[in-house]
Amino acid sequence: MSTDPRSNVLQQKYNEYKQTLEELQSKIVELGNDKEEHEVVLGTLKNTDENRKCYRMVGGALVETNVSSTIPILETKRNNLVATISTMKADLIKTAKEFEKWKKDNKIQVVRQ
Repeated sequence: MSTDPRSNVLQQKYNEYKQTLEELQSKIVELGNDKEEHEVVLGTLKNTDENRKCYRMVGGALVETNVSSTIPILETKRNNLVATISTMKADLIKTAKEFEKWKKDNKIQVVRQ
């Protein structure tokens, strides 16, 4: 009994698409959680005296700063996270469309999901 090499290639490509979509989705969720954490911290710091000491992690080191210098850094990081999430969502949609087109072009029918 031999297996069709074309079906093996199609199965491999199908698995690659599924893995890519899952990785994008999990990364979007992870970055979304980071963004939410930044927003909670920013909300807390905005109601705090600007000269108050605070600490933030830079690399692996804890750095002492004050609230007024930390807020702009956190806002920049949050904005970068928002932009990255937006880009990744666009990539996810594009990849999902490519996957659907590929399935249609190759007459792929999913038996179970």
